[in-house]
Amino acid sequence: MLSFEPELERLRPLLPVPTTDALIARERREVFSVQPEVRICAWAGAMLLAMAVGIVLKNNLERIGPLALAAMIGAAAIACYAFVWTRRARPSIVDDYILLLGALLVSADVAFIETQFHLFGDHWYRHFALLAILHGVTAYLYNSRTLLTLAVVAMCSWMGVQQAPFPSMNDVVETSLRLLACLALVLMWRFANRREEFHPVLEHFAFNLLVLTPFALTFDEGLRTAGCLLTLIAAGAVIYLGFRLRRESNVLYGFVYGVIAFDVLLIDLVDSDLFSLFLVVVSMIGAIAALFAIHARFQEQSA
Repeated sequence: MLSFEPELERLRPLLPVPTTDALIARERREVFSVQPEVRICAWAGAMLLAMAVGIVLKNNLERIGPLALAAMIGAAAIACYAFVWTRRARPSIVDDYILLLGALLVSADVAFIETQFHLFGDHWYRHFALLAILHGVTAYLYNSRTLLTLAVVAMCSWMGVQQAPFPSMNDVVETSLRLLACLALVLMWRFANRREEFHPVLEHFAFNLLVLTPFALTFDEGLRTAGCLLTLIAAGAVIYLGFRLRRESNVLYGFVYGVIAFDVLLIDLVDSDLFSLFLVVVSMIGAIAALFAIHARFQEQSA
């Protein structure tokens, strides 16, 4: 097994003693990080508890009553937020997932109240706007990127299901315009935001929406070619910005979007099904090789 312990021993006079001891212990596998495992377990626990709430709602609605159930879920959500608030002076990696559980409980509670009591009437989709405001406010209160993600998703959901303002458009063009409106809102949020740690989250959504806006046009036969070409341009912009910002994830999903748009364009232009399949297979093999090359380049830069 490759070990840098001899080299670290020779560097001991040049490095602080605690740093050298920690590096040697890591080389000997005496210490190791379990942070990824803890994060996965915390996320899985939050998801399982949220699913359990759904089961409780389903099985006890008639026995307990909607008002009591809504109050119980709301109390559980408040308890999650309160617990993390009391620990804000000494936070841990688990706290963000307790916040996630609280936010999921709030989302479930708001949706449950709307389905039972119809507070918004025919404008039921407005509860997404309410959730966007709630999650957005708590994201800034707790400095949580997880809650910020939920806020942006709720905002985009609100923009995606509301009936106005494009009643005369066909479904594909209307979807593209709604995605464009979501992109505009996210960009305004990004430039108005003053929390630097929130910038990557908002930019992540902006880059995805930038590509999805023209990609929605590919579902219309008459607009497919234009949609693919615009998607390729948008994907190229995302890849360029990903390299500029040194964010591998942006480059990777921009590249994937571009490959999908390219394949859709090929299938639409080529008459032969067999030849189309061959081109798609070749493009996928090339895409996989390119993704590995991109990953290797970012690894070299980080090293």
